[in-house]
Amino acid sequence: MFTFKKVRALLFSVLLVSLALVPSVTQSRAPSPNNKTSPTESATQASAPNSTFYALRPDMRKCASPMCGGYFVRRVNQTLTTCANGKQMAECYIAGIDWNGTTQVDPGRALIRGTLLTQEGYGALKVSEVWQAITDSTPSGEFYRVRDLGIRCIAAPCETHTEAKLNTTITRKIAGVNLPSVEPPKELMEEVYRAMTGDQGVLVAGSLADVTGPAGRSKTLNATQLYMRAGGFTALKPCIKTGCSGQICADETKMSTCEYRSEYECYKKAACERQADGNCGFTKTPALTSCLARYKRR
Repeated sequence: MFTFKKVRALLFSVLLVSLALVPSVTQSRAPSPNNKTSPTESATQASAPNSTFYALRPDMRKCASPMCGGYFVRRVNQTLTTCANGKQMAECYIAGIDWNGTTQVDPGRALIRGTLLTQEGYGALKVSEVWQAITDSTPSGEFYRVRDLGIRCIAAPCETHTEAKLNTTITRKIAGVNLPSVEPPKELMEEVYRAMTGDQGVLVAGSLADVTGPAGRSKTLNATQLYMRAGGFTALKPCIKTGCSGQICADETKMSTCEYRSEYECYKKAACERQADGNCGFTKTPALTSCLARYKRR
């Protein structure tokens, strides 16, 4: 006959056996917030299209070269730059630039994408891309890659462009780019607008501003400087009136049939110039539109 003591002893034995059969569990330790990894530029970051962009300024110190006389470089949109020696600094001194077959420009008026490394005991910048400022304006604000999405809307604000903040992974759609501080030649701006529709876009220095309208709220980018890929743009040829009767606007001579139409008279006083899409064409002023309509009614 079981007594209370025997029952309790039996239950205790069963409990010990059960605990022995349970597999042990190792709990992984969460990483300590104090164990921060060094913010050096990894290979993955370096391969990103918007990473490792630098701004340069000349070293005006008066001492023997190569200890002086090179450049100070900094990663744009970042407070610290990883120098060739691995140190984190606001700016890094480099003794020279390895242009690596790219177009050589004034480094003080460019954004340069590349890699900081050591050459002959001193820091150097090995260049992979060169983006040249199109005006003499001093850039201010932050730096972005901007592309035109080809979107046009009836109501404002219309998010027609996308911007990617250089040396970050931040992207957003914006309601266009304003150029209050940038006044490049008209022909060059036409090429800028055309480049914005390409895969590389253009690089823009500036600041974001709020815009509101019937379509809601958005941001627009007020530019202080624009950068084009060096070697990727050239001066555009002027537009000319061509064709047998001067009824064609192009940047080269065009052949056409020589039948005369009365509406061709309208093109004699019309402006033949590059349009917003970068192509030559007659500017559709009210005078040209009404002239063409008048002749078509005859």
